[in-house]
Amino acid sequence: MEIFSEKLLLPICFILSCFFIFTTARFRQSSPRSATLPPGPPRLPIIGNIHQVGKLPHRSFADLSRTYGPIMHLKFGRLNTVIITLPEAAREVLRTHDQTLSDHKAPNAVRSISHHKVSAAWIHPFSARWRLLRKLSVTHLFSPQRIEATKALRMKKVQELVSFMDESSKREVTVDISRVSCEDEAIRNKMVG
Repeated sequence: MEIFSEKLLLPICFILSCFFIFTTARFRQSSPRSATLPPGPPRLPIIGNIHQVGKLPHRSFADLSRTYGPIMHLKFGRLNTVIITLPEAAREVLRTHDQTLSDHKAPNAVRSISHHKVSAAWIHPFSARWRLLRKLSVTHLFSPQRIEATKALRMKKVQELVSFMDESSKREVTVDISRVSCEDEAIRNKMVG
């Protein structure tokens, strides 16, 4: 009985593997999203099309566009990507479909701290809250008068950072830039000391 089960184990595993591969392929072909995506090269199961993009991605995309057209679909891991290689097509897409393309979902890391509810980067574009935050940013943060008013402070902070980096370099101390950029001098001294 034991010999019989050992002989059947390999064929049963093979048949089950073929069944799962076949059903996965059928599901992908019948998926409604795959019908709306532009053509693209075949991809590997986990990495997608990453192996087809070399050290010079712009050249790889140009080579692929000769085969699949100026608008093509590539998959990088789990990320679906549409590549547009013609400037006219890119201009058309960005002008006419900008609202559709600008709707991006916040990553789970951002959602876990509820940052997606208050940051202009993650709020749905063209919503009332987004327009308000954009208006406040343009008038109060990025206006030429505000930028000019804070120029001296920014120059001072950059000079402090450069001198601190110079001192750390002379002492051969590792510097964590995110911590060094703190305003409080006491915190900076604690980190160095």
